[in-house]
Amino acid sequence: MPQGEERRRHPRIRLEGRAVGRATVLAEFRVVGLWENGGTLELPLPLALGSLCDLTLSLGPGSVDLKARVVQVEAVTDGETGYRVNVDFLTMDSDDQALLQAFLDREGRGSP
Repeated sequence: MPQGEERRRHPRIRLEGRAVGRATVLAEFRVVGLWENGGTLELPLPLALGSLCDLTLSLGPGSVDLKARVVQVEAVTDGETGYRVNVDFLTMDSDDQALLQAFLDREGRGSP
């Protein structure tokens, strides 16, 4: 094959940003802080500030599904790798809201 000849089966076209998309990333995270309308998550990768994300929080006997917005992102600085991401909860159905509130009530009683 002569040098410079395209070897790919399908040629690539450079768009230079003329098309956009959305990526959905499934990543495990730890919940390090939680309140009625938001939380702090630790993830191995940063999420884009202002981005929307679908979260599933495993809260003891049940899980809560919700949509959230990323409001703060910072690298973990205590000798570990990863990122602390603060989110504001945007939407959650009433059953999930009740489960979250019950979890917060239980955990709050056990906190110093």
